[in-house]
Amino acid sequence: MPASSSLLTAGLACAAASIVSWLAIAALRPWLRRVAGARPDARSSHKDVTPQGAGIGVVASIILVAGMAAILAGAAEVRLLALLAAVAGLTVLGFIDDVRPIAWAPKLAVQAVAAVLATLSLPADATLVPPALFWAERAVAALVLLTTINIVNFIDGIDEITLAHAAPAFAMIWAAALLMPMGGATSVIAAAGLGAMAGFWPWNRHPASIFLGDSGSLPLGLLLGWLALNLALQGQPAAALLVLLYPLVDGGLTLLRRFLAGRRLTEPHRDHAYQRAVDNGLRAPRVALTVALVSILCGGLALVSIRAEGAWAAAAMLTIGTAVVLLPVIAWLQRPRRSP
Repeated sequence: MPASSSLLTAGLACAAASIVSWLAIAALRPWLRRVAGARPDARSSHKDVTPQGAGIGVVASIILVAGMAAILAGAAEVRLLALLAAVAGLTVLGFIDDVRPIAWAPKLAVQAVAAVLATLSLPADATLVPPALFWAERAVAALVLLTTINIVNFIDGIDEITLAHAAPAFAMIWAAALLMPMGGATSVIAAAGLGAMAGFWPWNRHPASIFLGDSGSLPLGLLLGWLALNLALQGQPAAALLVLLYPLVDGGLTLLRRFLAGRRLTEPHRDHAYQRAVDNGLRAPRVALTVALVSILCGGLALVSIRAEGAWAAAAMLTIGTAVVLLPVIAWLQRPRRSP
């Protein structure tokens, strides 16, 4: 398909997904208020009972619009169905957890199945290793997806923050798909993801009238990880890391700090840098805006890395991006604690 037609299809997918996402959330919100109200507790950033589960509308719009756009673009394959099935399965798992929390072990097991299914949907010719190591590479890819599922879920604790890092990531991967061959479905999935997040934003602006919930953060983590893997397997690992650098740094540092302190990694907490920032006096919109600016800059660095086509340029962009992300994260962690 000509590049102009592909761009038009992805653009229409973005616009359609934003409308479908907004309408779906509007229709679901009264029901979600009854069945999936998030009550404030010691780990919450909100003070009133707020419905959660908007991820159902967000993810449904991505599946519907991306699937239809892939068909129109002639890029619909059985592999795409495997990915969308994994995304749908995580949406169901997340919503059950939104309504009635699930123990971490069975939840992780279902996530692992979804990660394997999504890994099988990666393009067969997208690989960086010799044929003898193909399945070992795919096993690593499944672990990467399991990681991104949970990392993105961790970075969903205040209003607008998932929008702040996910929307720039979807936009950057859509732009990358115009610069390099990444498979016909990649651009429409990224475009639909960007549109779905745009449709969610009016509902999640601070103070949020509805939360994404695990029904959104889990499948979004899978989608973002899958798109980043497509970048990495096309020879752009630095760009792939830059796409998800904020959640990887904040989530990774939090897990490391808790591990070194001897705390249980599966125990709920408020130790993330963005949570510490809000707890110690910064307003949630300011923190989310900072994450958005950092993520946009990292997306730009990723595109420079792709265009430069050199290992030294890629390493330089990744180094700059890491410094940019660490700056607010470290500042938030060192912020003086506010008195109770």
